[in-house]
Amino acid sequence: MIVIGIIGMVTVLTAIQFKSIKPEYGIMISVVGCILIFVYSLSRISDIISIIDKLSELTSISRDYIKILLKITGITFISEISSDISRDCGYHAIANQIQIFGKLSVLAVSLPIFVELISSVGNLLS
Repeated sequence: MIVIGIIGMVTVLTAIQFKSIKPEYGIMISVVGCILIFVYSLSRISDIISIIDKLSELTSISRDYIKILLKITGITFISEISSDISRDCGYHAIANQIQIFGKLSVLAVSLPIFVELISSVGNLLS
């Protein structure tokens, strides 16, 4: 966490300095900082996946559902980061479209779980 904090603060302070010279440099530095933080965050995913694998072995949860959950999480993070970067650059309409696309993508990816849930409820009621 300290590394992420340092990267964030250095990025912000550097972007502020360059923003006064040329605004586009500040935006570029901000985007690079976001990418660095995101890539560093990806190193934590292996820990999360190993814990989820252990949980799936202890329970009867299908690995397919876990894959869908991880996809949903990835879509959420990527759309949120992309939307925030677009908003910081002043492109609010594009940021909103990215968020809408992310929500629709989550809905599309989660449909198999929703279908299984409805099927299970239908079997319980009949």
